[in-house]
Amino acid sequence: MDRRHFLLTAGSAPLALAPFGQVAAAPSGRLLVLIDLLGGNDGLNTLIPFGQPAYYRLRPTIAMDRSALLPVASGFGLHPALRPLMPLWQDGQLALLQGVGCPAGSLSHHRATEIMDSGRLDDSPLQPGWLARCLAVHETARHAATPALVVSSDMPGPLHGLPRCRSLSCADGETLAARFGFPADALGDALARACAELAGGADATAIRVALDGFDTHEDQPTTHARLLDSLARSLAALRNALTAMGRWQDTLVMTRSEFGRLAHENLSAGTDHGNAGVQLVAGGRVEGGLRGTAADLDALDARGGVPATLDVRTLQSAIAEQWLGVDTAALGADLPPLPFALVS
Repeated sequence: MDRRHFLLTAGSAPLALAPFGQVAAAPSGRLLVLIDLLGGNDGLNTLIPFGQPAYYRLRPTIAMDRSALLPVASGFGLHPALRPLMPLWQDGQLALLQGVGCPAGSLSHHRATEIMDSGRLDDSPLQPGWLARCLAVHETARHAATPALVVSSDMPGPLHGLPRCRSLSCADGETLAARFGFPADALGDALARACAELAGGADATAIRVALDGFDTHEDQPTTHARLLDSLARSLAALRNALTAMGRWQDTLVMTRSEFGRLAHENLSAGTDHGNAGVQLVAGGRVEGGLRGTAADLDALDARGGVPATLDVRTLQSAIAEQWLGVDTAALGADLPPLPFALVS
C-alpha cells in the first residue's frame, strides 16, 4: 500500500480537538504547505549577516565568503545554494522571517518539536496539534474527504489529532518528481507526491512534508549547502507546479525548524543547538521581504544563541487568522499580534 488512512488516537478514543475560536468563513481553495527542516536549521547560514564583523569572528572557519552570497538587504545575503529562490524574492513572493523561536522553549529536539507542533508550553501528553485545531473549525462546514496530507512520515506533527488526515508514502516519488519537474531527492519526491494528489482532485487544506539532516554538529558547510539546495530547487518547482494547476495564488508555503543554532562554530566545523532561527514563507499572496528583528551578534543569549524575538506561536496564530480565517481569541495564550502582515 502506498497510502493509508489513519485516525490519531489517545488509547482507543479519538483526541478531542479544541478549536482556536470561531470562523467567519473558510477561505475557498486556500492551501497551506509546511516544510519541516528537521534537526534545527542554522538561520545564520541561511540569511547571513555578513555586515557584522562578529559573524566572521564567531565562525572563523565556516563563515560564508561574502562574495558568494545573494544580496537581499544591506549587510545581509542568502546562502548561494538558495539561488533558485531569487525569482520568488524578486517577485515579492518570498518573506524571510527573522528571530523565530520560543522565548521559553527548549534545546531538546523532542521537547522543542512538541512545543512547535502543539503551540503550547504546558507539558501535557498527546496534545492536538495547533493546525489540527485550526482545521477542526472548518470541518463542520467543509466535510472534506481529506482535510490534510502528510507525506513520507507517520508523525503528523501539527496535524496530530485531525481525523481523516491521510499519510502517503513516496514509493513512486521518482517518477512523479520527473513528471512534475521536482528534483529527484527526498523532498522533491514528497512534494511531487503531494502535487499528484492535488492534481487528482484531493481537497486538502494543509500538506506537511519534511527534510531531515539539519542537526549540523559537524561538517556543516557541506551538509547545509546540500540541504539548502534541495529546499530551494524543490520550492521553485512547487511554485511552477502549482502555478500550472492555477493554485499558486492561493498557496502559502512555510518552513519550520525546532530551533536555530549557536552563533559560534564548534570544534567539528559545525554548530550546536541554539535558540531563534530564520523561516521562509512563500506564496502568491505573500508580502515579501525581510520581516522581524535582525540578529544582533553582539547581543546573544547566555549560551551564544540568537534570542527569539518572534514567538513561533504568534506566527501560528497569524497563519490561522490571516490565511485560514480562524479567530484565535480562544487560543488561551497571551501572545502579542504579529507586527506585520504575512499576506495581502
